Amino acid sequence: MIVKMKLVLLTCLFFMLGGCTNVLFQPVRQAIFKPEEQGIDVNDLYINSGQGIRLHGWHLPAQKSLKGTVLFLHGNGENITTHVGSVYWLPAQGYEVYLFDYRGYGQSSGIPDIDGVVNDARSMLEYAIDRSQSSKTKLIVLGHSLGGSISIPATAGLADKQKITALITANAFSDYRQITRDVLSQHWLTNFLRWPLSFLISNHYRPLEMVADISPVPLYVLHSDEDEMIPSYHATALYQTALQPKYLLKTVGGHNQNFSLQKNRTLLLKILQDLQAR
Repeated sequence: MIVKMKLVLLTCLFFMLGGCTNVLFQPVRQAIFKPEEQGIDVNDLYINSGQGIRLHGWHLPAQKSLKGTVLFLHGNGENITTHVGSVYWLPAQGYEVYLFDYRGYGQSSGIPDIDGVVNDARSMLEYAIDRSQSSKTKLIVLGHSLGGSISIPATAGLADKQKITALITANAFSDYRQITRDVLSQHWLTNFLRWPLSFLISNHYRPLEMVADISPVPLYVLHSDEDEMIPSYHATALYQTALQPKYLLKTVGGHNQNFSLQKNRTLLLKILQDLQAR
């Protein structure tokens, strides 16, 4: 999360641009990795997200008897060609995976902004719900970093959210302006301006204000105390504000290590297995 954010926020500092909300989004158009070169089996998908926006995504089919469906919402940088690294291992465990690029990322059309990206997340949820209902599998939504934060308002505003088995956030933040202050405070040049500059960031769809509205969908808040980008108090705030059923679980490693570490993979699989038993 917040890839290159310090550099862009410094640009905002010098030019005082009103559009600094877009420091949240750092899309890359070109493919960084090709799945076939990494031995990853994917099927291309395209869905409409309204307003003429077409989103590109991948379906990773389960490699053995289907246990469940996972929709993965990725973080703020690059595109699915790099973020697939977080979930490519799930099909071998019996889970099919859907992941899409938000508008402006990869092959998806448009330009990202908070309203549009939350709308994209809702479109992804609706598509995944339809697919899981067709295959009669349980749907688990997994969002990392920015993806975890936008999954909260997207789920809260969904008419048929009861069809989602659980929402899992990994290293998500609770407040757009607060995470901006956290990032700015890490550099001496921007620390003293963290408060005024943070108000250039839109706090529309603030996760902390909407997390209670995802109930009765179970919420699993995963966070690492070793996260160098997003302090763990964001996870605590989300957990405390959410309604039951809710769970706060500790992971290990840095911000972008999440599911590259076996300990975190084991934890995620345990959650998925427990959900299958319900």
